[in-house]
Amino acid sequence: MLNNNEKYLIVFSSNYHGYYIEQMFKRGEINNTFRKAPRAIAKSCHSAIYIQEQDLEKALGLLKKSRVSPQGVYEIIRRGSLVDYKKLSMNKV
Repeated sequence: MLNNNEKYLIVFSSNYHGYYIEQMFKRGEINNTFRKAPRAIAKSCHSAIYIQEQDLEKALGLLKKSRVSPQGVYEIIRRGSLVDYKKLSMNKV
C-alpha cells in the first residue's frame, strides 16, 4: 500500500543494497520506506525505497556518493485509484 506522500521509488536488485541505502537515507534525515518493489516494475525479489518529492534531489546525491547502482528510479503517478510508474532517465536525475 502506498503512502500518499510518496512520490518516487528507487529499485534495487539486492536486498542488501536496499537496506544499506535505507540506513544512509535515515542518517541523512530523508524520510523513506523500504519494502518490496511493485510487480509492475520488477517481477523478481527486488526491493524498493519510497521517498517524498522534496527529498529526491538529496536522496540521489547520497546515492551517487554511495556508489550503489539502483536498477532504476521511478516516479509514482496516481490516476484516481490506479497507480502507474514512469522510469526516470538517470541523466536527468
